[in-house]
This record gives sequence, structure tokens and C-alpha cells, in this order.
Amino acid sequence: MIRRYWTKGQASRAIARIPGVMGCVLIAAFCFALDNSLLAAERTPLRIMPLGDSITAGYTDNPKWQHPFEFGYRSGLYHRLKKAGYSIVFVGESKEPLNKRFGDPTHGGSVRPKLDLRKVKQDGHRGYGGWNIAGIQKNVAKWIKQDRPDIILLMIGINGINANSPKQLDALVKTIYDADKDVKLIVAQITPLGRFNQYLFNYNTYIRQTLIPAYADKGHTISTVDLYRHFLADQDDPGSIDATRLSNRINHPTNSLYDKMAESWFQGIELLLTNKKRQAEQKNAPANK
Repeated sequence: MIRRYWTKGQASRAIARIPGVMGCVLIAAFCFALDNSLLAAERTPLRIMPLGDSITAGYTDNPKWQHPFEFGYRSGLYHRLKKAGYSIVFVGESKEPLNKRFGDPTHGGSVRPKLDLRKVKQDGHRGYGGWNIAGIQKNVAKWIKQDRPDIILLMIGINGINANSPKQLDALVKTIYDADKDVKLIVAQITPLGRFNQYLFNYNTYIRQTLIPAYADKGHTISTVDLYRHFLADQDDPGSIDATRLSNRINHPTNSLYDKMAESWFQGIELLLTNKKRQAEQKNAPANK
């Protein structure tokens, strides 16, 4: 059997042949149903996977947790996306840090986040304390299959950073695109350690100048955000790291810095989606005669 699917205009013209009030009622009902179905499609939540290590999970000065747990950058990002009108869902099955692996961020339930993402079912993420690039690469393909992300926010590399880290990151990104060639990927230029690290600085330079252009040239939707700069006392001096912006003075941001990171992620997502929409419009635009 061959089924014929009508456009809204075709169906309206066919129903219009039905005389009287009944025809008008059917036209109105059909248009209402179609418009609602299109609206529902537009509101399908964008699936976002925050992917990385303890900084993605939102650790602060664990195990003491004197800096309260506020879901890291994820709470600020959720707030901004919701305020901007996006329909999103954070995906991932990591339970950190609320599984108390590195101390209890709730202090026995007496301390609660200002915005509890669990209450709005937005606590999904793939952040794992202490993990390095190789650990993420080993698992990312099955996570992508399980979580089905539209966008991946990748921030990884600070644990075990060394001269070989850029090569490892390239292998990770390749694994991601082997698992889903159409996924949108934003790779962070990672936050610093408390003291300047040349390997880390070179790693971020590689992301910005080599990794992103290489995969963009292959047709992938990929971009970067600079999270390193938020921790500098002097934006022109990459060595001017202000360790007071790290809650543990080692690697975990304070909550105010997590919020600055959220703004960078938000801008990165908006830019990524805007560019993708523009590319689609240009692709579908009629050729000039």
C-alpha cells in the first residue's frame, strides 16, 4: 500500500470541499492539530552531556566542603538556558559528588544547593573525580549510545596533564565522532592549576589552534570555549593565575568562578546553535540565477 501524505495546504483544500459548518470545523481542527505537532517538535528537549572530571561534577574544596556544593557550572548554565527559552535536558549517569565518594557535600543533609538540579530532574552528567583523558575515552562510546546527547560539553585533561595530552585528546575526539558523527561538540580550553603549568598552557593552545580547525574542516560541528582566562589576574599574562579563585587552591573553582564558566558555556552553546542554523539556511537557500 502506498500512503500519500498531504501538506497543510493540500489537506485544507480537500476538507474545504466538504460543505457547510462541518468543513470549517474540520479545517480548524486539522490546522490546530498540525500546528501543535510542529510546536511539540520544536520543543523537543536538547540533550546536553556535560563530560569530564571532578570539575564537571562540581567539586570544590572536598573532602571538607567548606565551599558549598552548587552543581559546579551546571546550575548556572541551566539557569541561563532556561531563561533564554531553551528546552534542554542534561544527560549522564554519574552520581558524583552526591555519592559521597570524596566527602559529604551536604554535611549530613544540613546544607543544600541554592538551585537543586535534582528537583528539576537536571542532574545528569558524566563527570568523574580524578579521571584523565584515557579513562573518558575508554567509556565514552557506550555513554553516547546510552545517553544519546545532541551536544557534548567536553572538559578534560587536567589530571595527568603532560606532553602527550594533545595526542590523547585527539584520539578521544575521534572516538566521540566514531560513536556519533553528527553530535555537536564543544571542547573547553581547560581551567588552570594553582600554579602555571606549561603543558596545560600548550594543551589549550593545541585545542584552539589545531584540534578545532582540523575537525571543523572534516565537516564536524565543533567549537571551543576559553575557561582558562577566568582565573587570570592579568588577561595578557597566562602565568598570572589567581589561586584564590580555586576553592582548594589546587584545581577546583570557587562557586563564583563556576558561574563565570557557566556563562562561557552558555555563550558557546548559543554560538554553536546559531552557526548551525545559519549553515542549514545557507544550504537550503535557492541558488542565485
